[in-house]
Amino acid sequence: MLFKREEGFFVGAIMVNVVTTEFLIIAVYLSSLLIISSQHQLMITMLFIVGILFPIAFYHHSWSIWLGFDYLVESLPKYVQDRAGQTDGRK
Repeated sequence: MLFKREEGFFVGAIMVNVVTTEFLIIAVYLSSLLIISSQHQLMITMLFIVGILFPIAFYHHSWSIWLGFDYLVESLPKYVQDRAGQTDGRK
């Protein structure tokens, strides 16, 4: 299999990471409103820590999700061999 992607292909992985982080921050915010609604400084500190640590921890998983999505949509291109045995280009 040929695994060469065009420039900027992994911007989608960054998008997966950002969107997942935003959903997690919203979930933590809504749940903290129910639990500790009166302690605003603690809530902001928790959201800041989640916003910094989660994208770092989720980095490789977002690449895997993006690659899985791309594989479902396009699959991987195959090598094209010419008569001399060279492997250039795609099928």
